[in-house]
Amino acid sequence: MNKSLCREAILSRLHTHAFGRPLTVVEETASTNTDLRQMAAEGAPEGSTLIANAQTGGRGRRGRSFFSPTGGIYLSTLLRPSSHARPELITSCAAVAAARAIERLCPLEVGIKWVNDLYIRRRKVCGILAEAGFTADGRMDYIVLGFGINVAPMVMPPELEAIATSLGNEGEPPQREALIAALLEEWEAAYATLDTGDFLQESRRRSVVLGQAVTVIQGEASFPATATAITDDGHLLVTAHDGEHLLKAGEVSLRI
Repeated sequence: MNKSLCREAILSRLHTHAFGRPLTVVEETASTNTDLRQMAAEGAPEGSTLIANAQTGGRGRRGRSFFSPTGGIYLSTLLRPSSHARPELITSCAAVAAARAIERLCPLEVGIKWVNDLYIRRRKVCGILAEAGFTADGRMDYIVLGFGINVAPMVMPPELEAIATSLGNEGEPPQREALIAALLEEWEAAYATLDTGDFLQESRRRSVVLGQAVTVIQGEASFPATATAITDDGHLLVTAHDGEHLLKAGEVSLRI
């Protein structure tokens, strides 16, 4: 049986200035992103982090549900980007940070499926979801960035067993408290490079889609293409039969 997360064990391993400070750990919630958005609206500072031992209503991009059993990591951090920040790069930056954190503790190679999924051996192990909040006059007030990482060995639902995995299904799983601390440290370090885009070279190196045939899904429509480049704005360039298309996060999904 999976043990509950220990807040003190996370803090004892944590070496950050802002991320994870303050840190809230709960046994179960519907969605850490939803709860942290409420905390953000109430004035919580940048770096505030909420972690749940399990989620009952986890979600991914485009409103999809996210399988969130006990034994995973369900963590959301609060960002309050400055006016000159590049919010379009946040998910790509976070994906690099999460890949680094996993590889710190696990002898595995982690790839990134543009823009928000981490893959091990062609199966998804982590999803990332960024959600913004705005002021009454339309200015960005905050971004809540959520990570869902499959950690413990688990039996996937039939519809996921061919496309999803966990760290425990790929080898010895790390202690969750240690991985949470590593994730917050890598995320804080990577976030500091958001304006420069220095992480994009690593994002390209880790990409599991560049040079590959993909299916681009836009609403109810889809078309085949080849992924050719990740731009300096974090967008994906694909080539289809009718020419090149520039894809922006949040507008499309990919199937590889």
